[in-house]
Amino acid sequence: METGARDTPDEVKLANKLRLAVHRGGGSIDPEKNYELKAQLSPLLLPYSQVQRILKECELNERNHSTYSLPMDYGRQLVAMICKVRTDNLSDLKLRLANFLKQGKARFFNRHLFTETGLIEATLPSKLSFSFDDFNQTLRTDALWCKATDSAIVDLGKGNVLFKCRPYDLREVTEKLQQCKYKITHTEVGHCPNKLVNLTDRQMTRYQEFRKNLLQDEDVVKIYDNVRAQ
Repeated sequence: METGARDTPDEVKLANKLRLAVHRGGGSIDPEKNYELKAQLSPLLLPYSQVQRILKECELNERNHSTYSLPMDYGRQLVAMICKVRTDNLSDLKLRLANFLKQGKARFFNRHLFTETGLIEATLPSKLSFSFDDFNQTLRTDALWCKATDSAIVDLGKGNVLFKCRPYDLREVTEKLQQCKYKITHTEVGHCPNKLVNLTDRQMTRYQEFRKNLLQDEDVVKIYDNVRAQ
């Protein structure tokens, strides 16, 4: 990305964060559609005109990029994964990742162990005084009215929740949740495992290191897996 001759190192660093947020958020420069970008813009202190220039450059750079979901197998079928990537050259990306996957005894392989699902992350601060059971009952009632297929409390103290729905209902469910005073923080069509697997402490340590290194590639947007959280 081009940056102005007078840009300071801090401004260049912030510009790179915006570029990556646009890239990993699906290419949109609209913060109401790209929650990755919205999170970066909130604390930003750059002049409005400079932010708009950066975002326009990002938009131009993203025009030839597409998002793909790549099934993977880690540790000789120990873990099933789906890696969401955004790239303008899928063949080159696969070639770039090939040696890394081989080192982790991983490969591009689909075991059909995931279901495509609409995922909606939200907060409901008005219910922070509720007990877990009362809050959970509220979620179930709201999920039923909003046509969500499932709901869960992520963080009771912060009011963070997760709703699931059919992919083609994502927009409608999101709008209904907003009517119920939920603050939407992220939406996506993601992948949920049909069954979870348990890893030993040693296996989990090695897998988390592999996952962390895979996410270092800027074209890797997100990783879904079937590992049960410890």
